[in-house]
Amino acid sequence: MFHYTTWSDHGVADPLSLVVFHRHVIRATANSAGKYTVVHCSAGVGRTGTYIALDALYREGKRTGKINVPMYVRTMRKDRMNMIQGDDQYKLLYLALKDAFYGQNKCLKSEKFLGEYQEQTCYTNCGDVSQKKSLSSELEELLSVRKEYTQQDYISGRAQISANYTESVLPVEEFMCHLYYMKGYNTYYNAVLIQSYLEKESLISAQYPLSDNTEDFLRLIKDFDARVVVFLCPLKDIESTSKWFPPENQNKFDGIFYVKNMSSKRSNNVKMTRLNIQPTGYNEMDITLLECPTWGERLKKGDKRVLLDVVKAVKTEKSDQKGRVLVLSRDGATRCGPFFVVYNVLEQISMDREVDIFTAVRQIQIRRPECVSTEEEYQLCHDAIAEYLLNDCVYGNC
Repeated sequence: MFHYTTWSDHGVADPLSLVVFHRHVIRATANSAGKYTVVHCSAGVGRTGTYIALDALYREGKRTGKINVPMYVRTMRKDRMNMIQGDDQYKLLYLALKDAFYGQNKCLKSEKFLGEYQEQTCYTNCGDVSQKKSLSSELEELLSVRKEYTQQDYISGRAQISANYTESVLPVEEFMCHLYYMKGYNTYYNAVLIQSYLEKESLISAQYPLSDNTEDFLRLIKDFDARVVVFLCPLKDIESTSKWFPPENQNKFDGIFYVKNMSSKRSNNVKMTRLNIQPTGYNEMDITLLECPTWGERLKKGDKRVLLDVVKAVKTEKSDQKGRVLVLSRDGATRCGPFFVVYNVLEQISMDREVDIFTAVRQIQIRRPECVSTEEEYQLCHDAIAEYLLNDCVYGNC
């Protein structure tokens, strides 16, 4: 039995997420002896009709190279009235079919991914540049299918241009984290909601706080219940840190916030600090702050270990508490992209023992198009996942 959990009674599903779910069902039932698939929703016509049409038309398109959406919908409605309800579901069908046919299906079993990675690495080390070109061509395809947005989609970011580290990475309006209204305060922060492999909008991609908006950063934590906060660099390298972050066993006031540093400890690549945040007039909250004290400005081969260690630390913390994970980098895209890809693919490995970095990047780029837009970061995603499968993953418990 398969349960698609992010399509509510009102509104429509994300097209690519629905395609990912559909592909998973196809793979999982490929060797099934059963003849029929039972599909149902609340009324059995709207969401059910959309999914059945996606399945039938995708299979027809793969078999014949052509599809006729209106004709198939009319055929369905001869058997059951009102299959696919409303314009939004009909539009979703077209968008999902576009995503299904457009872009590679690169999902591999974990063992096969690792085998192919090791083979490509061997060829590359021997000077065979064709293997490196394979990854480069994948990235080119990713960038070619990346969703394009208009200036209107960035209206808040453009209106608050001084509140951004760079004008080249602005939040998409549809996915932006709007801060709660408070008299005399801004509602803008450069942050967007990101979906994980298992949860809708459980992650946040954000830029480092600027010196004049550290209070807005703390409001972001409060408003979106971010219980784990990740800085993908040393905190000491960020100019604004001293305004809101107190030394160990000390406290600091920043506007309406009282922040207390409870304790800290450090491993090789990750430093963990327990903070207590008390906003005036609101309940206090305990958060775990993780930073990467060894991750310098430029990417190095060893960074795959740093990335993997911080992702694993987040997963450990997340398993013990509710709330979102807030991940920050200089512009909210660089480094955040590889973090989210590795985080989501590790969940995919744990649930399904499969690896699909290509689709993981596609899903993240819908909400933050600038994520994983360089070959170096795309390579880093592959290196970190391979490192995990080689040295961290104990089968039966990974």
